[in-house]
Amino acid sequence: MFMMIKPNTNFDFMGKRFIFLGISAFILLASVVLFFTHGLNYGVDFTGGIEMNVAFTDTSVDSQHVREILKQVKADDLQVQKFSDSKYNEYLIRVKGNDESLGQLTKEIEAKLEQKFEKGKYEIRKVDIVGPKVGKELKMSGIYALIYAMLGIFIYVAIRFDYKFSTGAIVALIHDPLVIVGVFSITGYQFTLSTIAALLTIIGYSVNDTIVVYDRIRENMEKQKGTNLYDVINKSVNETLSRTILTSLVTMLVVIMLLIFGGSTLWDFSLALAIGIVVGTYSSIFIASPIVLYMETFAEKRALAKASKATK
Repeated sequence: MFMMIKPNTNFDFMGKRFIFLGISAFILLASVVLFFTHGLNYGVDFTGGIEMNVAFTDTSVDSQHVREILKQVKADDLQVQKFSDSKYNEYLIRVKGNDESLGQLTKEIEAKLEQKFEKGKYEIRKVDIVGPKVGKELKMSGIYALIYAMLGIFIYVAIRFDYKFSTGAIVALIHDPLVIVGVFSITGYQFTLSTIAALLTIIGYSVNDTIVVYDRIRENMEKQKGTNLYDVINKSVNETLSRTILTSLVTMLVVIMLLIFGGSTLWDFSLALAIGIVVGTYSSIFIASPIVLYMETFAEKRALAKASKATK
């Protein structure tokens, strides 16, 4: 099964650590710069506005056609997205606005649709209206959820591992959501509550991957006392490589199905998960593991410095 991952692999992951740590540092810096300069394309969940699901029986109707019908609606930001490829042509109409205008905008959209289409030719299946104040509260709640989840994992990792291991796990944990935020910033995909849910999922997925690798490193350190840590980490990562890649591939298959068949409602969630699985697997191997080596080197130098002072 999956013979492409051969047993007893012996890749020199630690030998490539400078390259991959450099790449990660560049990506993290770019993500932070993009976040503060370009920003994120926040969805209606966070900005406030209207989200309307409209289905048309006429298959010739497309998103451009719907935009033309609604172009006279006085809205700052009106977006039309294809919802699914089912029996009906379904579209998501998103409009941003303030508390006072949302009710009026909804009526205007409904009136434009009534003017253009006969009854029975279309159906408004769902209308969600979120006020800007509620949107702001949802955004802050999402941020707090991420912060509390990461703090909880930080505490767990700090208790389970010593500082040599926990530092790498924490860096990897910060690395993964930042990369996802950077991708959403540069692509302009909507950042919604679903994206926050995906980030929370990826945080747990990533730290689980890291812990599996760390446990194997600690086991091998006990079994091979006196062996160079560089070799121990390389051996441990190679031993867990098959499990890591197979787990990621199987999980990715499910996410790909969501991307293909989930429609635009699940697109943001599925995309964040897809990016997160790749980045989480990468960070477990190329971020968390090398940092253990650096922390061990740092501890040895510190111990030598103390011993040197004590002998003087």
